[in-house]
Formats: sequence, structure tokens, C-alpha cells
Amino acid sequence: MSYAKRDPSNPPNYYYNLNKKQQQNWMKTAKKMNKNEDLQAKYPPFKSSSNINIIHIHHKSTIDTINNLIILANRTSRYTVDTESERKKINNDALIQIQFLHSTDASTIILIETAYLPNPQTTLYTKIKELWPTIFNNNNNEVITWGTVENEFNNFHHLDFINIGNPFQHINLQSLFKGWHN
Repeated sequence: MSYAKRDPSNPPNYYYNLNKKQQQNWMKTAKKMNKNEDLQAKYPPFKSSSNINIIHIHHKSTIDTINNLIILANRTSRYTVDTESERKKINNDALIQIQFLHSTDASTIILIETAYLPNPQTTLYTKIKELWPTIFNNNNNEVITWGTVENEFNNFHHLDFINIGNPFQHINLQSLFKGWHN
């Protein structure tokens, strides 16, 4: 239950000193709070059944972290990919998210923060480049996206490790959804 319960059928004295708009807002909020409390009592809080490990990749990542991801990628065959871009930026890139799906209840998510990658002449950058083909250049790998792979990486081609070959199996959920929905 919330710390301050509002009863729409029995408002406090100050309610009658509020203007019409404030009274409407108070009632709307009171009803929302009651509905939320009812839902909280009816349903338990969401608890993920998955064991998810999140790893950020940027200039402060360690070579050991990337080496471990390469080993993990060699043992993984299903991935989901999503990218986020920023408007009004020169290269328009921001984040590459790749989820390694180990099983139905375990995964690793890597977040490649492209604006904070190490200098391309460093060993760390070379290791990050080495991780890429382990995921995207394997016939046995399945890559799941919302839309085409080309669209996902459209704003990231200035990064020299973004090389999308054809060997992996691509599943475009957007087109599958459109087919199902239509």
C-alpha cells in the first residue's frame, strides 16, 4: 500500500479549497493510485527468469573482458542485435547492443558505446574488431533483428570493424511480424 492513500469517496478538507482543475487532477490521481494498489495486491512484482549479464564495451574495457567475450561468442550461435543512433551527430551512431542467447534463461548483453571506443591503433580496438567476425561471419550463427541488418548498421559503417557478411542466418522479426499481422 502507498504511504498516502487517497480515497476518492472521502477527500480531505483541503480538497474543497482547490479550484476545479486541481480537484479533477486530485481525483484522477486518487483513482490511479487506487488502481495501482489493486494491481500490486493482485499481481506479484515482475521477476526475470533469466540470468542476464550486461557488459559495456568502451575505451576503459579490458583486453581480458574482450578475450572472454570472444570465447563466449565461439560457444554461442544465437544473437539479437539492436542499435541506437543520435540525430544531429556527424556519424549519427551511439550504441550497438548484441545479446548472446545462451539458453532460454541465460544471456549476455554487450553494449558497444561507439562514441567511447578506444583509439583504432590500440590493441584493445584490435581485440574488439576480432570479436565482430566471431558473431557475424559464421554459417551456424543466427542473428535476430527488428528490420534488416543493413538498416541496423546504416549509421555505423565509418567503424572499420562493421563488416556484415552473408554467412550467418538472419531473422528479421519485423517482416515476420508484418506477415503474421497482415
